[in-house]
Amino acid sequence: MTISRRPDITDEEIGMRTFQLRKEKAQERALEKIRQGLKADWANLSVPEIDLLGWVLGEVWAYIARREWEHLAFSALTTAKVRKILEIANEIVSHKKVGTTGLEEVYKFITGETK
Repeated sequence: MTISRRPDITDEEIGMRTFQLRKEKAQERALEKIRQGLKADWANLSVPEIDLLGWVLGEVWAYIARREWEHLAFSALTTAKVRKILEIANEIVSHKKVGTTGLEEVYKFITGETK
């Protein structure tokens, strides 16, 4: 038995949606690990800051290799590092910093290469 698909949905659209779902799941897991690591300090982040943090984490996920992502210690991020990541994310969004440059900086903060 063959399942027929809607003719208006392409393989490319299915692939893009699958990618988006994986990205969102990775963002959610990373945010949860950061929340657990920051403990009470998490409450000091506003909803827009959490949204921005989720966005930049998703962009980093799309930027780096998946096996690298799985080894990142999100729960070890300090409040100061999260604030710096948010600063970089704001610079990317406001076009004060080139996206790839900013994502590389965020990645270095997460890995501990930048203090």
